[in-house]
Amino acid sequence: MPLFFLKRKSKPKKPEYFISLDIGTEVLKGLLFTSSPLGVNVWYSYHVQQQTKAMRSGTILNPEIVRENAELVIYKLFEKINPELRPKTMVLGLAGELVNGISITVDYDRGQRANTPIDEDEERYIIKSVFSQIIEQGKQELANRLNTTVENVAVLHISITGFKVDNRNTNALIGETGTNVRLFMYASFAPLDQIKTLYSIASQLGLSIEAIVVQPFAVAKAFAGSSEPNFSGIFIDIGGGTTDVALVQNGNQIQTQMYAFGGRAFTNRIAKEFNLPYNLAEQRKLKYSAGELPLSVRDQLRNVIIPDVKLWIDSLKIALEQMEEVEEFPPIFYLCGGGAMLPDIKEQMLLYPWHKHLPFPKAPKVTIVTPERLDKVYDKSGTLVSPYDVTPASLARFLWDTKYNPKMHLVVSPVTE
Repeated sequence: MPLFFLKRKSKPKKPEYFISLDIGTEVLKGLLFTSSPLGVNVWYSYHVQQQTKAMRSGTILNPEIVRENAELVIYKLFEKINPELRPKTMVLGLAGELVNGISITVDYDRGQRANTPIDEDEERYIIKSVFSQIIEQGKQELANRLNTTVENVAVLHISITGFKVDNRNTNALIGETGTNVRLFMYASFAPLDQIKTLYSIASQLGLSIEAIVVQPFAVAKAFAGSSEPNFSGIFIDIGGGTTDVALVQNGNQIQTQMYAFGGRAFTNRIAKEFNLPYNLAEQRKLKYSAGELPLSVRDQLRNVIIPDVKLWIDSLKIALEQMEEVEEFPPIFYLCGGGAMLPDIKEQMLLYPWHKHLPFPKAPKVTIVTPERLDKVYDKSGTLVSPYDVTPASLARFLWDTKYNPKMHLVVSPVTE
């Protein structure tokens, strides 16, 4: 008689959860997510309003208050899963004027190997050499900018954003032949004392930091189609205390600028002009953005904030002027963040004569970005509905990319946990 053996069913693999935390000046936002080769699955999100004394312009003023807010967000996220599956690691976003991102183009001459296809060993050598060079030179450059010492500069991550071989765009080097290899890269740095504060908060929360990423870079890379060779655009993340700008050119060159002007300035103006406490002024601003105020109050509020909106646009113009070697700006702005919901921002941007001040080929369009426009980010929770959900979802997407495209990133842990 034939013998039949019962095959023991293997236990289903337990999902590994992660936390993404956007420590914003005005709102602290968190996501609970898993990742797979297909992308990021977001299972829950939660956010809390930060107190005015917690942060200013993206910089933590009171670590204890920020820790308490983060603890509440993480507690709410942990409620949704079995205690045995609670995450041990998280990815953090960083913004503000002290954070610096540098767009770097590096050329590598293959010399006599030009007709030999690039193999895995040569690709590894090229990338490793370039990463080492950036760490050595970039820290000194940023120390000079911040008027500090090299020892107080932390490297956060270096990411490859594109390749060219003999002026041909390519997504990978292996198998390519040619003499000149050009790598487009983005490197981010921040003051070490600020990073130490984040690591201290994470330690008190019982979590380790998998990566710290510059937020405008994460948003630009997460947007669907932004890595295509024919894609160019300007991403603007309007937070409570800062505005973060990322310029993408031809899908592979990314520059960022950040300035300390965000939604909190508009709230402060409303509080002053209407003689309201800050929290009530914030509520009035949100109702105005949602079109829920009586017409008379709406018109009054609009007249109050329009001058500040115009100042914000002037600051944006200055930030764009700081972008290096831009012959022509792409004529489209992509807005996200809580401030993007203020209708006057988009309205005044459309009215502004950009072409008189900067090399725009035509009047730029303005579009609001919501999370469904992010690549490989799948909302299983139904909670990602607002422009301010874009940033924490983009942070999750960055962590996914470091796991499934590791050779394209060097993620540095500048602090020993």
